[in-house]
Parts: sequence; structure tokens; C-alpha cells
Amino acid sequence: MAIRRYERVVPEGTRDLLFEECAARREVESRLSSLFKARGYNRVITPTLEFFDVFDRESAGMPLETLYNVTDARGRLMVLRPDNTLPIARIAATRLRGEAIPLRLFYTQNVFRRNPGLTGRRDETAQSGIELIGASGLRADLEILTTAVDALEQCGAPDFRIEIGHAGFSGALFQALEVDEKLRNEIALLIEMKNYAALNDALDQAGDTAAARAVRRLPRLFGGEEVLEEAAALYGEPEAQGPLDDLRRLYRLLMQLGLQGKIHIDLGLVHRGNYYTGVVFRGYIEGSGVTVLSGGRYDGLLGEFGLPLPATGFGVEVDALAAAMCARGDAAPPKAADVLVFGQDGCEVRALSYARALNQQGLVCENCVLDSAGAARDYAARKGIGRLDIVKEESVEIIPIVHAKGGAAK
Repeated sequence: MAIRRYERVVPEGTRDLLFEECAARREVESRLSSLFKARGYNRVITPTLEFFDVFDRESAGMPLETLYNVTDARGRLMVLRPDNTLPIARIAATRLRGEAIPLRLFYTQNVFRRNPGLTGRRDETAQSGIELIGASGLRADLEILTTAVDALEQCGAPDFRIEIGHAGFSGALFQALEVDEKLRNEIALLIEMKNYAALNDALDQAGDTAAARAVRRLPRLFGGEEVLEEAAALYGEPEAQGPLDDLRRLYRLLMQLGLQGKIHIDLGLVHRGNYYTGVVFRGYIEGSGVTVLSGGRYDGLLGEFGLPLPATGFGVEVDALAAAMCARGDAAPPKAADVLVFGQDGCEVRALSYARALNQQGLVCENCVLDSAGAARDYAARKGIGRLDIVKEESVEIIPIVHAKGGAAK
């Protein structure tokens, strides 16, 4: 007999969801879907399996070792969907190519990506998000960011913050660094990790230039509008000033919405070799150790699929918000059925019809599959069901179930 070593466990990076965890996830998904629909976004669903070619691009910023690879019956390389934005870019450039723009699309589906241990992230996660395709400029960026704020508020996050930066500013600095591509990517990673000591060591190889000095300060350029003034003084080249001006205008509008203390500027938000080109942002909530929301502008990605259009959007980590909901006690525990219906011998079909009739009245009914009325009564007491209906040949006996403190019926 073959030894099945893993039949009672789930793969690393995955987990089972039970009861209130399922309820919390569905509640988060429902609130986000309602918000997105109210803003004019339409839902799309992409395949869990995608061809590798969709993600085989430098702009994706996905190391090959993080992908779950499979092959189809013809030997073609495929992956479990590791990202939602790229498949939606594919849809926009193909199935929706002739639609009026801007396109407003939203999704709620899982992504699969191998994550190193001890990162706090799972390999399979549920995400929900929006993509606004075919819109550029301040109005679009403001819409996306205010929707991100509303997403966190409507999911009950009591204390959240959103940090905004600009890929154009950090990109201008990196382009001016006199280093090769490998070291440039390493520097970006160290900034993202806020590893100051290692960052200084890496930048020693870039020389004492204005760009290198500004990059050294990037992880510390965090706060309010004063951060933009400091950044402008650090690096005054024209290609860097435009992004700072854009960020200043956006930040001032967000402050007009009363988001002081919720929105912070973080010019240390950098991305390694991915598709972001403009405003970028991340969201955090109290009680969660991971980024619960991330997004930004990616004006070059659609062109890689043959449809050059500006675009922006964000994704929400549904599981992280659901876990926070459970931790706050906001997730409803499993609710016992209203009625347990037991059919005496020969009344099984009548009992099922009776339970259906109660369902139509809005009651939650369990059909009892035990062999006796006594066993049904004990089961109702243990499960917290408040009423036992015994279906007989000519009548139905309704028995209230009163529960003792320990769970047994009186």
C-alpha cells in the first residue's frame, strides 16, 4: 500500500478557511463589489490558468521562480495566475478593444505566487480590485485614490493609512545613477526594504553624484508636502520635477477631502522592474503586518499588448482585510438553523416538503437524518437550534428547545 504522507495537510503557502473566516471573506468581497459597481465598474473574470507569455515580460517584475508552472496537453507552458492586472490588460487589448473608453473593470479572484518563508504572505491569496483603462491625468488618479480610501473604510478598517509616491521621480533618479542594471535593481530592493546600511554600501559604488545623494535620502522622504520641497532641493533636474509637481497637486486635493493623517507622501515607494509609470500607492491597516492595498498608474503596459492606452488601478488583499475583520470580532460566527425538522418513519418525504415550505417563509431549516426523535432533540440542543418540528402522519409537533449553559437541553 502506497504511503500518503500529505493527505491530511495542505501545501505550504495555502490554508483552509472555516466558518467565520469564510463569512469574513465573503463580506469583504461583497462590500468591495458593491463599492466598485456603484462607481460604474463592471466585473470580469480571467482564467486561473494563463499562458506563460502573458507574464514573460521585463515590466512584470516577476522572477520566474515565483511562478507556479504547468503544461497543457500540447506541452505549452502555462502558469497559475500570479497577477490580476496583466490578464486584464490582455482582455482590454483583445476582447474589449472596440469598446468606448475609459474602461472601468473590476475583479475578485485568487492569485498564486511563491513567496519566501517568513514574509507573512501566502502563496494563494484572494484579491479584489479595479482598473481604469484609457484615462490619464489628475482626475483619473484622484478617482482611483479616493476609491481606495473608500474601499478600506467600507471594509471596516478603523485605522488605515495610504502612502503615495511617484514612479517617475524614483525612475529619474535610477536612470541617472552610474551603475549597471543589476546593481540598480538591488538598490531598488534595498530602498523598498528600508535597509539603510546595505543601501549605503551599494550606493558607494555609484559615486558621489546628485542622483546618488538623492537616492540615499529616498527611504527617509516620508511625511507631508514638505517632503516634496526637500526632494526638489535634492535633485532639481527637469525630469524629476514634473512628477513632484503632479504629486503636489494630487496631495493638495486629497487634503481638501479631509484625509489629513490618512494620506502620507512616501518617495521611497519604488518598484523593481515592473509596469508602474506614475503615481503609486500602498495601503496599510492596524493589526495587519502586510500591505493590504497597492496600485498606481501604468501607462505603458497596454501598449505591450498592442493597445497603447494609459491606465491606473489598485488591488486589495481580501484575505488580510478578512483576517483583520475576524480579529476585531466583526465577523459573524456560524448561525444555528432556526428549525430542525424530523420526519417520523414513513414521513420522510413529507418532512422534506415541510422543510421547503419553511425555507420559503425565510427560515433556515436542517432536515434531521438521525433515527429517532430523541436523538433529534439532543442534536438540536448541542447545535443551538431553538426549535424541533416533528412531522407525523396527520400533524406536526413543534417543540421549543431550551438550552442549558453547558449546551444540553433542559
